[in-house]
Amino acid sequence: MAVELDITLLEFPKNLALVSRKVKESSPKSIVRVYHPPEVGKLIEKWCQQTGNTFRSIYPTLSEVERGKGFHGVCLNEKLSFYLTGLRLHLKEYLLRFMGKYPPYLFNFISIDCALRGMEFLEKEGFEFTILPSPKEVEGYCGFAVGFKDSKTCIKGFNTLLENKIGVEVIFKQVKGGFEIIKTAWES
Repeated sequence: MAVELDITLLEFPKNLALVSRKVKESSPKSIVRVYHPPEVGKLIEKWCQQTGNTFRSIYPTLSEVERGKGFHGVCLNEKLSFYLTGLRLHLKEYLLRFMGKYPPYLFNFISIDCALRGMEFLEKEGFEFTILPSPKEVEGYCGFAVGFKDSKTCIKGFNTLLENKIGVEVIFKQVKGGFEIIKTAWES
């Protein structure tokens, strides 16, 4: 049975953030039926291409997204780069945890493309953050997260990217035994 989602009243990137979250919460091959304004269908289709999900247009205002396995690169060079980047980030995560310096506040992105643009934007704005793999408890697949030492800076960075139409998804904090979502893009 498909999950139904209505994003007709949300603007970009809040609409794609909610689609991204619902897809990540579903199991592979599950379908999320998305009701949206006609012009948003193309945005969802592009997001699906970037994230390794399958897009099907049913009507101009209804699409289906089937959860895939995530994006792992198209050509050999992209695949090698993807896996090497993941290896470096997971090693960095392990070392930060081992040294007790893992940042307590993080946020993730709706796609790797948005993560790269978002991190570049944050650097230009003077934010200090740590690039990490997005925790499996939050992401479901591989992805980027940015970590911060305090909640105020994390929320400011998240809001700055959201205001500049860069696809952030959720802010989460590390708690005993995992992570807790403290803010979402679509509820902002």
